[in-house]
Amino acid sequence: MSRCLVLNMDYTFLGVCDWKDAVCAVYTNKVIVEESYDEVIRSSSTQMRVPAVIRLRKYVRVVYERISYISYTKRNVHLRDAYVCQYCSIRCKGDEATIDHIIPESKGGVDSWENTVTCCKPCNLLKDNLTLAQAGMKLIKAPTRPKKLREVVRIKLGELHDLWLKYLA
Repeated sequence: MSRCLVLNMDYTFLGVCDWKDAVCAVYTNKVIVEESYDEVIRSSSTQMRVPAVIRLRKYVRVVYERISYISYTKRNVHLRDAYVCQYCSIRCKGDEATIDHIIPESKGGVDSWENTVTCCKPCNLLKDNLTLAQAGMKLIKAPTRPKKLREVVRIKLGELHDLWLKYLA
């Protein structure tokens, strides 16, 4: 089944929970269901659609540490780029995706959000240890550190369901 987006009473993002926890919260009257999936769950006495987005009935005060901060890892770079090669736009499977340094490490390039992109193996071999100009290649889009809540949540959680998007604007 599916995960459920959890919102505070004022519609701010709190996190994600399992659909079973969401159903329990609905039956204990702790949340309001904002959106539901098409899937239906049944018991001997009732049935309901699986919650996709729930909102707390009581406000919970949360102290955020910079929600926009997300650590730099190769996996997170691939998630930022949606596993799409930033040179030829081919979607890579998990083990086919590599990391390419725009300014090669041998020429002073560093591991950072702004200097690395997802790259397929053929493009990485073609670019090799060259700069973009030397290799005659262009990026589809310039790499940046994820800053918007939607980008950060997508990287932390993976794919976002369409029903969640309007709540993460």
